[in-house]
Amino acid sequence: MNYPVQIDGCDGQTIEVKSPSMFAGPKLLINGQPAPRGPKRNQMVIRRNDGKEIIASWKPQLLGLDMPQIIVEGRIIQVVAPLEWYELVWSGISVLLIFIGGLIGGAIGGLSFSVNTQIFRSSLSTAAKYLATAGVSILAVITYFIVAALFLTALGK
Repeated sequence: MNYPVQIDGCDGQTIEVKSPSMFAGPKLLINGQPAPRGPKRNQMVIRRNDGKEIIASWKPQLLGLDMPQIIVEGRIIQVVAPLEWYELVWSGISVLLIFIGGLIGGAIGGLSFSVNTQIFRSSLSTAAKYLATAGVSILAVITYFIVAALFLTALGK
């Protein structure tokens, strides 16, 4: 999902943040293309309309579990409002699979958490968001038991 960002001096350019996924971090897109890398790690270069290049960097939120903010010329830009604590708890219920399923449960639970946070950022109604995320979490538990059964069958146990 892409979120538009307004940066002073970049009027007329389409600047967006692509939300992080399970396997990739957020990306800053300028006119549909990834922003060039900056001089340091996690920095990006943005060319303003006057030709001046400015540096942007990410500011993680909530231990990196939520959409990061962007720092441009010392100013913090909030891309989207952070998820509420109860949305994060609801999204992360399936992560508890790590305690019964180890690596497999953790991977499936983490994927479920990632999908659930994207659902909470969607334009669905509140009730639809909770129903959809409950469905994803239930599907994660079912998937875990199927994968675990297949794994144990493959091991001959």
